[in-house]
Amino acid sequence: MRAPARPENEEARLAVLRSYEILDTSSEAAFDAITKLAAEILNVPIALVSLVDADRQWFKSRYGLEARETPRDISFCGHVVADGSPLVVGDARTDDRFTGNPLVEGDPKIRFYAGMPLRTLDGFVLGTLCALDPEPHQPTPKQLEMLELLAGLVVNQLESHRRRRLMDVERTAALAKHLELEVLFEAMAEGVVVQDATGVIVSANASATRILGLSMDELQGRTSVDPSWRSVHEDGSPFPGDTHPAMVTLATGEKSSNIIMGVHKPSGELTWISINALPLRDGDDRIYGVVTTFHDISTIKNAQLTAERLAQQEHLITTGTLAAGVGHEINNPLTFVLANLDFALEDVRAIGGGSPSNRIRELLEILSEARDGAERVRKIVRGLRSLAREESEPVPIDVSGVIDTSVNMAAHELRQKATVVRNLTTTRFAVADESRLTQVIVNLLVNAAHAFPTGDFSKNRIVVTTKEAEGDRIVITVADNGPGIPEQLQRRIFDPFFTTKPVGQGLGLGLSICRSIVTALDGQLTLHSTEGHGTTFEIDLPAAAAAPSPEQSERPAGPAPFGRVLIVDDEPAILSTLKRALERSHDVVAIGNSAEALELLQRGERFDVIFCDIMMPLLWGDELYARVRESHPEQAERFVFMTGGAKNPRVQSFLESISNERLDKPFKLEKVREIARRLVARPLAGPKT
Repeated sequence: MRAPARPENEEARLAVLRSYEILDTSSEAAFDAITKLAAEILNVPIALVSLVDADRQWFKSRYGLEARETPRDISFCGHVVADGSPLVVGDARTDDRFTGNPLVEGDPKIRFYAGMPLRTLDGFVLGTLCALDPEPHQPTPKQLEMLELLAGLVVNQLESHRRRRLMDVERTAALAKHLELEVLFEAMAEGVVVQDATGVIVSANASATRILGLSMDELQGRTSVDPSWRSVHEDGSPFPGDTHPAMVTLATGEKSSNIIMGVHKPSGELTWISINALPLRDGDDRIYGVVTTFHDISTIKNAQLTAERLAQQEHLITTGTLAAGVGHEINNPLTFVLANLDFALEDVRAIGGGSPSNRIRELLEILSEARDGAERVRKIVRGLRSLAREESEPVPIDVSGVIDTSVNMAAHELRQKATVVRNLTTTRFAVADESRLTQVIVNLLVNAAHAFPTGDFSKNRIVVTTKEAEGDRIVITVADNGPGIPEQLQRRIFDPFFTTKPVGQGLGLGLSICRSIVTALDGQLTLHSTEGHGTTFEIDLPAAAAAPSPEQSERPAGPAPFGRVLIVDDEPAILSTLKRALERSHDVVAIGNSAEALELLQRGERFDVIFCDIMMPLLWGDELYARVRESHPEQAERFVFMTGGAKNPRVQSFLESISNERLDKPFKLEKVREIARRLVARPLAGPKT
């Protein structure tokens, strides 16, 4: 047995680990969900989030293990921390490092171990996400890939833990400020306003003028019901003057305490105040006025909003990462399901000829229904992938496709409230970021659905339209026949944190973010609404200068010239599907082993088209491409890369560095055939063998 070494940066690493203040803390559901998922993915009984301290490894989350910690010098995870690399041990009994290890010889009798480093943004390895099995085990590359993704989620949770701790510090500071204001109240630091029996302000102190942003002259003579006041409740709804604490106290004779109000100063700044009101009584116990005291609690409110915003951002990060992983795993089987359904439809139509029998027509109907269902799954997967996609440079996109994706993503909210009508007339492309524009349209659709007080499909309608406008513009509108937006709220509808929803049901950021996205795309987002007559949001975007290229339009290009096609993919079903789809028009070689494909190409075999997956065992597609480019550069130009859309930095960087075509799974057979047809028609340099 060999004890794990200590990394060179051990002292700094331990300091970083302790800065998270997470050692010896209670279990948390987010970490426990990850270890449970890791155990299920690798089909093992034990999974741990292990943090390696100076002399021990401590488990933040344990699935299938009772121990809270073990000594560092017998730990498997210590080797990962020392090397900074993933560690996979198929059978610990045959590994010199662990022969005689108490964790191997005794409980939990480790045989299989797979550990992924938990690496911070500044490069320190704090521990591992690891999976254990008392039986020897050999994980698949996809299982290890998913374990690595889950390790990234653990790091995100560690960062979230640290941010929450910092927020607690800020919140404590804000509360301390609040207490300080209460103390200063005794020294007249609070705003104080005195009103007579009719509610007219007769006097106010300097703090009141400062908090409200008004001079003494501007305050005196006004009442709480003056329409020039712009006051709101915490949920953003108007705060009527006759419900102001001072007016309620005058009417009832009862004191009012800790009433929260948002007041817009003349400058437009929103200030949150906490109000107390006490009646003033004469010797006969008659009310002759009211004194109102209030203090500024904007610091506390802003701290609360910041905490909510951080929680929402953490949720989106986690959701986006998981959605991308799930979408990637679905893409491979969905690709060959769609392709085989297309192929089957083609053959059945050919068998049926011009006068198909009833049985053939029934088969065509069954296959078409299955194809429609698979296409719905494809659109859902596309929506999942857009959740995790980073902002990219605007490019020409088909707005009709974006609208279809958006309606599918919002279907759960829409189907409960209203009927959606699509009136898509433009044929030109818009210049935009597809995923960000999808985010905007989904938000507008969901807001429209929420505007209806009840779900009545016979009356409630949401209409999405597209049209071309002057000045090379594309206009998208989302209109509903709901209750509309009151005029006094329309001027604030795009303000950050403004919302008319109940507390806890929205931060008021959606429309503000939507306008920022559209503005960044050189567009405009505008509102048209009349109370009682519905609401329309209009997105104005620049139109693309030219029509889509043949690759975008995917039009068939006539009969395919014969040529040689190589398919390299580790998924057997995709190999057989593509081979079946292309072999009637081309000489097709299908290989499931990238190393064998390299040997074939280096022997001098020549191909007009090479369809190649990127993430494969042995050699990834980028490695295969690089090796071929060194020896046969003319063949490297014939590579067409297939990707399932996983958010992998290596894949993204590689695809951005080359000019070769790509196919995003799941793809259509006609797209594959069109690319093969076009590349076969292009002359191949040098002699073919």
